[in-house]
Amino acid sequence: MSEEVIFTEDNGVGIITLNRPDRLNALTYPMVQKINKNLNSWEISEYINCVIIEGAGDRSFCAGGDVIQLRKEVLEHGGPPTNLSKSFFYDEYTLNFKISNFQKPFISLINGFTMGGGVGVSMHGSHVVASEKTMFAMPETAIGLFPDVGGGWLLGQLDKGIGAWLSLVGARIKAYDLMKLKLITHYVSSGDIENLKNKLIASTPNTNDKVGSIIDSLSSKPNSEESVLIQNEKIIKDAFSFDTIEEIFEKCESLLISGDKFLNSQFDELKLKSPTSLKISLKQIRDASKMSLKDELIMEYRMVQRCLEIGDFFEGVRAMLVDKDRKPNWKPSNIKDVDADRVNKFFEVLGDLDLVLTN
Repeated sequence: MSEEVIFTEDNGVGIITLNRPDRLNALTYPMVQKINKNLNSWEISEYINCVIIEGAGDRSFCAGGDVIQLRKEVLEHGGPPTNLSKSFFYDEYTLNFKISNFQKPFISLINGFTMGGGVGVSMHGSHVVASEKTMFAMPETAIGLFPDVGGGWLLGQLDKGIGAWLSLVGARIKAYDLMKLKLITHYVSSGDIENLKNKLIASTPNTNDKVGSIIDSLSSKPNSEESVLIQNEKIIKDAFSFDTIEEIFEKCESLLISGDKFLNSQFDELKLKSPTSLKISLKQIRDASKMSLKDELIMEYRMVQRCLEIGDFFEGVRAMLVDKDRKPNWKPSNIKDVDADRVNKFFEVLGDLDLVLTN
């Protein structure tokens, strides 16, 4: 059986290869633990100058955490809560924060699907390199969750309308829009990704500037033809710049009179999501706009524990990924029944069980 994640050291470069191409390199808990352990070692090693993270295969960098396996194991152990439901996210969010503060260049080659947990192990690094194969999304509201792994913080820094649209709808965007939103640092065509990796190994750069120069030598401009924002940015901002889900729904309904097909498709998608997830996700990214990543991850950990205990997570994963009937039984099923008291429960402190992060 092949290793789920492979660690290689080559000429002073530490290379992390997510190695589950048949599962789009989805993250398991053992993978998270191993990456944490190796980064701790590489950060203090005098023999490692920088780190590269990549995904095996030609389709996906990492399509997220393996929530199917997580759901299965937690339910088998009578949870939630279980040790796994607590520790998986605790260690994953710790890893996300570690990457954001890593003391050496951290280069993410996101050459394919980059969603959910894949965003957390890549887009907090010093250099984020996309290609024409890159597809970004934070689709968690479809499974009764919210944009986590620090993704809520990334979206919270964007324009209010764009951030809410990506968070609530789980919309997919490609390299041109990622560059426009400054969610990536570089664009390199997929045919040059392996060449870039080899150049980095040959040069073994030890500073962000040196890494940037090497990537610049192979970088180009992404194709604008696959942009969603060029044609639709105005209507996205018009529809999603509000601070309540009710206002967003009302605005979408009023704008649909114009017959905009794009907005109609986005609103149809929005109505399929967990009402609870929509409300907590919007509060999350609005709060995140005024937070540090550290504080936002602490908030996310509180939220995710509540999602597993009182939210729609297990039902969402069942409907969308296990049985695939796409008929989740959300509780409550209407946004009007998700009141402020319910929303606020997802943000309550966990006391001694809170996430603790150290710089």
